[in-house]
Amino acid sequence: MLIAAGMAGALLATALTAALGLGLTWGGGEDAVSAEDLRRQLALERAQHAQALQGAARQRERAQRAAARAQGLGAESQAGHAVRAAAAAYGVGPGRLLAVARCESTLNPAATNGPYVGLFQFGAPLWSQTPFRDFSRSDPYANALAAAWAFSRGMGGHWPSCGSR
Repeated sequence: MLIAAGMAGALLATALTAALGLGLTWGGGEDAVSAEDLRRQLALERAQHAQALQGAARQRERAQRAAARAQGLGAESQAGHAVRAAAAAYGVGPGRLLAVARCESTLNPAATNGPYVGLFQFGAPLWSQTPFRDFSRSDPYANALAAAWAFSRGMGGHWPSCGSR
């Protein structure tokens, strides 16, 4: 019985291979489908699938770039804008503020290092002295404005490593 089932499977596989190679049709009348029609349909569906995968990959890359910008990792990020606006508000050089923020947090408003938080890594004691103490230290605008405020008052010494650059 097992031998007969194995032979039947082999015969079926041989018959299908021969049918596909000879371009035979299945079904009758309007429902008839040739092996060539099936090959064309398969090729079309593979091409559509490949296009869909490429489209999904492009969408994922765009989403990742947008997320990076929103997190402050891009050159023209929200964090960069906050630092430039704060520099203008307090008359501090934007290049210096940007250099300090890049050094302290890589322009990541959510950066933390022990008790230090935000673009300029404010600790709670200095933060409480600023006019922005009621805002979150991780708010890029509040953090940048507080740093510009401090630099405009000669308090750059609070950033001994990055402030001297």
